[in-house]
Amino acid sequence: MSLIARPSATTATAATTAPAAPGAPAGSAPAPRQTRLDSLTGLRWFAALLIFCYHFAYDQSVGTPKHLGRLRDVTFAGPSAVSFFFVLSGFVLAWSARPNDTVTGFWRRRFARIYPSHAVTFCVAALMLLWMGQKLNPAIALGNLTLTQAWVPNRTDWWFGFNGVSWSLSCEFLFYFTFPFLVRPIRRLPVRGLWAVVALGNLFVVVYPAFMNDIAHATGWNPKYFLYMLPATRLPEFAVGIALALLVKNGAWRGPGVVVSVTLSVTAIFAVVHLLPYEYRWGAATVIPYTLTIAAVARADARGEESPFRHRVLVYLGEVSFAFYLVHEMVIYSTGYFLKQHHLALSMTVQAGLVMAIALAGAVVLHEYVEKPGVKLLTGKRRKPKPAVG
Repeated sequence: MSLIARPSATTATAATTAPAAPGAPAGSAPAPRQTRLDSLTGLRWFAALLIFCYHFAYDQSVGTPKHLGRLRDVTFAGPSAVSFFFVLSGFVLAWSARPNDTVTGFWRRRFARIYPSHAVTFCVAALMLLWMGQKLNPAIALGNLTLTQAWVPNRTDWWFGFNGVSWSLSCEFLFYFTFPFLVRPIRRLPVRGLWAVVALGNLFVVVYPAFMNDIAHATGWNPKYFLYMLPATRLPEFAVGIALALLVKNGAWRGPGVVVSVTLSVTAIFAVVHLLPYEYRWGAATVIPYTLTIAAVARADARGEESPFRHRVLVYLGEVSFAFYLVHEMVIYSTGYFLKQHHLALSMTVQAGLVMAIALAGAVVLHEYVEKPGVKLLTGKRRKPKPAVG
């Protein structure tokens, strides 16, 4: 899930608007050029929380089988949150793209955004594994550090080695590499072309699971690898996000509002995934509601409409969600290991609260003292002075 590209945490008041896209509906109002998406930032937290609950549910040391079974039922669609973040990544990068940016400048900023936090959590994961008495594999370590682990088929030890959640950063690296070459032709498309990208990308995600087993049988590779891990097969979700951002930014998006879109997403997460075959929970059952929700929430911000996701606490939680994503699974496993080694037993609720508190504290530290300083150090970014009031 990757949780990398993020909307900014405040809403700008600039009145300059982007030119309408060719073929935009008459009377449509493009978003201000500098509109910043607080609500999408806040929404990120709920997706990160779904992933946390999903991983916690599969910690075998916690709770009774009955309670764990219920939690796993509730969080069955947890992996789909990765799909949400991949679409969101394309959306945010396209929304904030600089017209005169260079390819190397873009790549440098993306590297600065994610790699310092990844490097630090890799080191923490290595120390955690040594503490647990496990041996470190240098080859897997190299794959993790170079973020190439998700390109290795049929090797779960590579995919989830060290800090297991970092496999999704392998996908994000592909997205970042291709973005400068994708956004230019997509930006030239008329409105119908943008709609086609959104529709075809969603169609691919929805239909692909039906052919997954045939492809896996032909190659001898793990079906999950083709459906979930392989970065190339996640690229359509990223492209959907790019086209979606351009539609919303140019006032050409026509879709349901926030309430309807969020309701559809919640229904898909907690109900629809249980009605479809197992492999559809990875993204096929939720990608359309997620697409609608991201567009609706962004459009609400662009129009200055009320949004429940714009609360300052939610916005800050959204800002630290990438750091939270990187630390949460390590906290789940290390806490469980510590309690087991010391023969301590906690209720599932108490342990969940303890793990959440530790993971959130670690996320704040990582965000404030690694992620933000890393961006400044590697990009030379300096905080702009605040304008005088009055």
